[in-house]
Formats: sequence, structure tokens, C-alpha cells
Amino acid sequence: MQTLESRLHDGVSRVRHHWKGTRLMDGLEPGVEGTAALLDLARLYRAHRLEIGRLRLLAGRAVAGLFFDPSLRTHTSMEVATGRLGAHFVYLQGGEGTWKMEFEDGVVMNGAAQEHVREAAPVLSSYADVLAVRAFPKGEVEDETVIRAFAAHAGSPLMNLESAFAHPCQGLADQLTMSDLGGGNFRGRKVCLTWAPHPRPLPQAVPLSFVRSAILGGADLHVAMPEGFDLHEEEMARAASFCHDTGAKLTTTRDPDAACDGALAVYAKGWRANDRANHEALAASLSHWTVDAKRMKNANAFLHCLPVRRNVIVTDEVLDGPKSRVIPQAANREPVQAAVLLSWLL
Repeated sequence: MQTLESRLHDGVSRVRHHWKGTRLMDGLEPGVEGTAALLDLARLYRAHRLEIGRLRLLAGRAVAGLFFDPSLRTHTSMEVATGRLGAHFVYLQGGEGTWKMEFEDGVVMNGAAQEHVREAAPVLSSYADVLAVRAFPKGEVEDETVIRAFAAHAGSPLMNLESAFAHPCQGLADQLTMSDLGGGNFRGRKVCLTWAPHPRPLPQAVPLSFVRSAILGGADLHVAMPEGFDLHEEEMARAASFCHDTGAKLTTTRDPDAACDGALAVYAKGWRANDRANHEALAASLSHWTVDAKRMKNANAFLHCLPVRRNVIVTDEVLDGPKSRVIPQAANREPVQAAVLLSWLL
């Protein structure tokens, strides 16, 4: 009979067989089989986390988490997963507890920034076995400047803890949650991503990551978006390119009721208008996109990444009702992140 430790080593070997890299930037890197193996490893961790904690498999390892933006679930789940595996987590607040950082090359650094990523990334890599970075887009232009700069200059494995267009750990947790809802997988099952009103022009990281995860899992994915709120065309096309390998289907619609009807899971999320300058007015005119009990009538479960604006994104009745799965969805962040760390460091 296999020991738990040998089962973990076997699980890591299966991941590494399919996923050779040590960069988790958008969630597509492990591929279809690598992602499936990661989720199997996450399930094993989730079922035996207390026993795994006593094994301290990653003792002596260190993970540096550099957060340029607020976090509750991401920070906590990373620190708990790292500690339970026996490694040390270093929490750094970018620009507050650390020097302000510059990411562009060729600049004259006579302003607020005292540190350049060209030095910061390799120095942190010399201390930590994994770098984990969270950096939302700033200003009017959504780009991946910060995470790409770290990818270019870091010597350690790098985990994206949310950027402009990707939140891969959230995507893995979403895929695990949908697999739970489907009794082990959700291949061929209808799932829905629906835009919902939010007063702020939020980035597209979470909805795009959900699209990637649903397609990697082979779902019949229906994405409901109002006119003027289309998701990033190139990123959607890139995710759709995996449909051939997974058997997934991708349908976009302007009808949220049709998209939600009969869905295994309804994932609501607000994101910015294509006309960013007029986002607030446009979002305010679309209050009927809020997910309510009527829209959820023929759907199985409600999902959201949290934090969620009650009675804006979703009504209290749905969020507090029996179809809400937002708490177990958030809890799944720990095992999927632990699975990634084990795959890189064990």
C-alpha cells in the first residue's frame, strides 16, 4: 500500500510529465493534461492537508509574495499553503513596505521610484525558491508590464497572483470547483459566465481566467456580455484554440437569461466597458444584468471570485441561498496553489 508521501511524489511526477515549465502566467501553460494532473494533486492535498502539514515536505524552501495591490484570499491562501507544506512565506507590500519600483527600461530614475525590477527580481530570486507577484493595471491602459518584467528578470519559478488579463490560481480553483459540482469533471456540461454591473471599470483577469479554465475542462461555455463589454478579442481567441483538444464549445451571447438557463454553474463578474471613459454610466444603465433568483431558477450553482458587491453583482437571495458555492470556491484556492508549489519544489 502506498504511503501518502509516495502518492504525492507520484502526483508531482504526473504533473511534471506534462508541464515542464516553472512559469504560471495565464493558466494555459500546464496544458490540458498538465492541468488535469495538477487538479488531481490538489484533490489529494485537500483530502489530507493536516497529514501533509506534519510531513513538512518543503521544509527549508522559501516563497516571496510581492503584492502591489490589496488581497485577502490570495495572500491568506498562499501563506497557509506555503506554511502547511513546511516552507517559509515572505510577504512584501510593493511600493509601501518596499522601495517604489520602476519597470520600464531606459528611464532616468529621478522621480519616485528608487528600485528597478532589473535588480529587484534577481535579488529576490537569490533569496526565494518561488516568486509570486500580484499587480493590477494602473491608469487607462491595461497591460502586463509588471508581471512580464518579473518574468524577464526573475531567476526563480514565477507565479502570477493576478495581473491585467490573468488570475491563473483563481482559474485553477474555479476549475476544481466546477469539477466538484460535476461529480469529478464537467466535460460537455453547460457553464455560464455572465457580466454583471460594477461601478468601477475592473480589469478582465478573472473572467478571462474562467474562460480558460472552462475550456481546459471541456465545458459547453456560454459567455453573456452586454453590447460594449466584449472581452479581449485576442485572449478569447487564444483560449478558444484549446477547444479542439478538449471538446469544449464556446458561445457568446447578449442574453444572460439564455446563458444561465440549465447551467451547472453561473459565474458572475463585472468588467470594464470597451468605452472605458463612459463605464460608470453604461454600467448604471444595465442594472437588469444583476444575477437574481429568477435568473438562477434553472441553474445549479452560483460562483464568484470574491469580494462581491451585494445587490449589484448578485442579490442577497442568491448569495445567501442554497445555490451559492462562493465559500467552497474560495477554499479551493489553497489546494490548487499548494499543488503548484509541490510541482515546482518537491
